[in-house]
Amino acid sequence: MRKPILVFTIILFSCFSFSQEHPWQGEGTEENPFKIFTIDDLNAIREQEDNPLYSAEGPFGGYVPYTNIHFELMNNIEDSLTQKLCSKFGGHFHGKGHFISLNFNNSDYYLNNLIGEVIGGTIDSLRLEGNMFNSMGIFGGISIGEIDNLICNLNITPYINDLSAVLYLFCDGVGVSNTEEAVIFKNCINYSNINMPAKKYIHCGLFWAVQAGNFDGIINYGNFNIETTEESIVEAHVFLDIIESSLIKNCINYGNVTINGMPNTANVSLFANFNSQTEYDNKITNCLNTGNVYAKKVDYLGAFANLNASRICNCVNTGRLIGDKIAGGIVGENYEYGLVENCLNAGYIQGDSIAGGIVAVNNGGTVKNNLSLSRTSKYSVFGDSISNSQQQFPDSLMFENNFYDKQLLTQMSSPQGDILENNAAKGLLTTDITGFALQEILGDGWSYAEGRYPVPIGFENDSAVLLAATPIYLPYTDQDNYNTVDSVTCHFMLGTENNVEWECSSSTVNLEETEDGLKGVLQSEGYANLVANLGGFHKNIILNIKSVCDPVYKNEEIQKTQAIAYPNPTKDILYFNQASAYEIYDLQGKLIMKSKKPQNSVNTSKLKSGIYLIKIGGEIMKFVVE
Repeated sequence: MRKPILVFTIILFSCFSFSQEHPWQGEGTEENPFKIFTIDDLNAIREQEDNPLYSAEGPFGGYVPYTNIHFELMNNIEDSLTQKLCSKFGGHFHGKGHFISLNFNNSDYYLNNLIGEVIGGTIDSLRLEGNMFNSMGIFGGISIGEIDNLICNLNITPYINDLSAVLYLFCDGVGVSNTEEAVIFKNCINYSNINMPAKKYIHCGLFWAVQAGNFDGIINYGNFNIETTEESIVEAHVFLDIIESSLIKNCINYGNVTINGMPNTANVSLFANFNSQTEYDNKITNCLNTGNVYAKKVDYLGAFANLNASRICNCVNTGRLIGDKIAGGIVGENYEYGLVENCLNAGYIQGDSIAGGIVAVNNGGTVKNNLSLSRTSKYSVFGDSISNSQQQFPDSLMFENNFYDKQLLTQMSSPQGDILENNAAKGLLTTDITGFALQEILGDGWSYAEGRYPVPIGFENDSAVLLAATPIYLPYTDQDNYNTVDSVTCHFMLGTENNVEWECSSSTVNLEETEDGLKGVLQSEGYANLVANLGGFHKNIILNIKSVCDPVYKNEEIQKTQAIAYPNPTKDILYFNQASAYEIYDLQGKLIMKSKKPQNSVNTSKLKSGIYLIKIGGEIMKFVVE
């Protein structure tokens, strides 16, 4: 009897061991991954981390949990995960577009990562929601691997001690030095705001300590709000501090960075503090910034790099950058080996010492094929002495084909004014920049279309960029005689391509639909604030109306003038001798057409032939459509 009992005991033990070793459905392969249905299935990843069945040798030696093992999230996990999945992970976690709810509130910050370190693993198609308290980031570190389609919508608070506040939302450390194998972050989106309390040392951003990273399609919507004291030393970088053997491409920042108070020092950047020159191909390309920076005690500030010794190409800035000392629309200071090419700045730039629409200080780098469309506190294109840079590096091509709209920007291009050799910095009339006017000069790195300024290739359908590229056409007679935004004396036209809409709250200008397009009709002297809108984005253009060229449009003259509609009969366009709202009726008194906004004409081509009544200027008259 003993033998059957022993056999039965062995069988039971074997079944129990098997079930403990395999707590998930599936086989852990790519074809049949382990399936995650519940919070218990998630917690089992942590509980089985030390199980040798799920470990294999990692890319740097040693055994790494879940190397080459696949997990698949089968549904949303609404019950909160309260601890990290595991300390190390070498597997593949497929979120399938589902979310995991987090509630990390342990005061020990080492426990408050989703994963302590990813070593050769991948995470894809996952959303994170909920709360992370006292955290340094979602991942403690990543050494080779890929994070794809990770969406972060967390209420996250930084790790805080007596002296410091630290938060690098996506990852505290990325990559391994001295390797060409890159960590890949792509198509990730952050909606989480980063709010930093006042401490002596403040460090924050999306990523930190990147050795070899490839960042593709990252979008940040989160705002950075940083409280400071007089002792505070701030390091705040939306994307990266130093780009070392890394690439940032197709990334967008919509978030604002605001430093409150007056810190001791602050180092603030949107894409990179320092784009360094290494043996690898470092560059920032096809990126967009619409976020604003309000930073105090900042030495250098640029939308894409404060300091650049590598390549920045095909990038657009529309955000306001308000710094203390040196500020450039694209780059703060451009060093030897630094290249700024095919970039557009359309955001206001402020630096109390040096400011330039494209580059504030050029220290041996090359700046070519760029366009500036916004004022700065100093100069429209270059902030430093171009001649000094050229004297220091005589054998290098410093500047070529950099332009600005001289009707929109009334500042000099640089301390030397326009530098016409190779169009190093040159102001042009609006009509000489818009459409296809610069195609032969700027080349294939730009997209051209009638009714707008050129935009870097890849931004043809971006609402923020198209809005920035929408012009107003102020009148001119020749290259030396033209209206500017600071001195408007005649009616002007506004660009309406791509369904851009304009409004003006000032009584100095009426906006009227005409046969030629949307017209700004001067009413009186004073300032006019024009607002253009597209896709939820807005831009303001302030005009100083110095005189009114056509007195018929002055309010006092309109009151004295009898309303007239002509020609009568008409075939297609019925003109008014004064701007007026109108109502058109048929002879039976039925309202056919109307406009509440004052107009100078109405298109009658869609009306049937016959006699109609029009009410303009308080008068009613007949007109005939042939």
